[in-house]
Amino acid sequence: MALPSVLGQIRNTADRRTSSLSLLTSYSHIERLNMLFLNVLRHRHLALLWGSQVLSAMGDYFYQIAVVWIAVKVAGSSGSIVIAAEVGSAFCCGLLGGVYADRWNRRTTMIVVDLLRALAVGMLPWLAQWGTLQLWYLVLVAIVVGGLSALFNPALQASLPALAGDPRLLQATNGLMDTTRRLARALSPSLAGLLVLFIPLAHFLTLDAVSFLISALATFFIGSAFAWQPDPGKPTRLGVSGIIGDLAQAFSLVRGHPELRWTLLSMGIINLAWSAAFVIGVPLFADQVLKSGVGTYGLIVGAYGTVNVLSNVVVSHLVIKRRMRTMMLGKLIVGGGFLLMVATPYLPLVLLSSALASIGGPMGDIPYTMMIQMDIPSHHLGKVYSLDQAVSNTGGMLGLLLAAPLYQWMSVPLGIACFSLLFVVIGIAGLLRFRATKPAIYL
Repeated sequence: MALPSVLGQIRNTADRRTSSLSLLTSYSHIERLNMLFLNVLRHRHLALLWGSQVLSAMGDYFYQIAVVWIAVKVAGSSGSIVIAAEVGSAFCCGLLGGVYADRWNRRTTMIVVDLLRALAVGMLPWLAQWGTLQLWYLVLVAIVVGGLSALFNPALQASLPALAGDPRLLQATNGLMDTTRRLARALSPSLAGLLVLFIPLAHFLTLDAVSFLISALATFFIGSAFAWQPDPGKPTRLGVSGIIGDLAQAFSLVRGHPELRWTLLSMGIINLAWSAAFVIGVPLFADQVLKSGVGTYGLIVGAYGTVNVLSNVVVSHLVIKRRMRTMMLGKLIVGGGFLLMVATPYLPLVLLSSALASIGGPMGDIPYTMMIQMDIPSHHLGKVYSLDQAVSNTGGMLGLLLAAPLYQWMSVPLGIACFSLLFVVIGIAGLLRFRATKPAIYL
């Protein structure tokens, strides 16, 4: 598709929405701020979707805990191949998942994927009970789960605009879904530690399989009345050439949208810095600089996670007119918080710095999600989401690979500071680049 026609497609989409969305400007500022998460849950279909994803997110963490432990018990250090297989499968299938999420009925896709994941994961506790669970079974299931997740996630994200309808409700829905993932990440390890006292570890996999079944049922009961399969405007081509053509359209849409192009490319750098500074750097900082154990590391992560959830709730209900300004300020806050952390190796100040850094995450994530959902035509949403995930995952993997040699070459505080400066540089550059950007038309 030629670039002018792609740009025209974006303009036409925006024009069609403007007439219905312009009424939103009549709402008072107070009314906008009163859009709470409870308003999302008053809509039956959104409440069903949210509830199922809460259980599914927790089931996924139970799955990770159980699979890693079982793999290590079965194969020792070689058990790491299971996680590598899932990550590699998700990475390889990522872009294809977006293509087919835009071609197929998204409701049907989500239901079928959940059923297949339930079947694949549900086999593992049965094999474990009979003592026939081997490493290659775990690897095979990891490949299946990783590949299917690469199809489910774009279909879910691309469905949210049609399910929410109203842009204010969509922003609150995005925030609620994101809060769900953050809470599941924070609560699941503690809950798993309690559950293991009552059920065998292998049945953590049973819980994950059941969560997939619940997710499939919830999606089924939402019904088919929503635009689960938007009209692409013309028949899609089949075969490899059709897939390449679809991906080329996604690249053209991103290339023709300066804000989205800048943000997507910067996400690769941001995830590189995040993996190196937080995932690897913070535990090293707790151990080598603070001279403390895993308890202190847990406090730092807990401070980040708690305030991160609160920030998500607040940002979800703000009236964000200057998207790029909000996103770039978020980058500055994250980077500044980490810089303050390594500059003040005193635990109370470290916890305060970690909490400060966490405020910036939702400031970048929520406006970015809204930008994709509102500015990209519906039948291209899955591909653009997959493109974003491919860039982000590549940056994250590079950060993990670079962290080890760099922290051997320089001190841990200096390494974290260098990676934190990447946040700051991107934030400042973005503020300068888009200082004259007009407010978003949908708010």
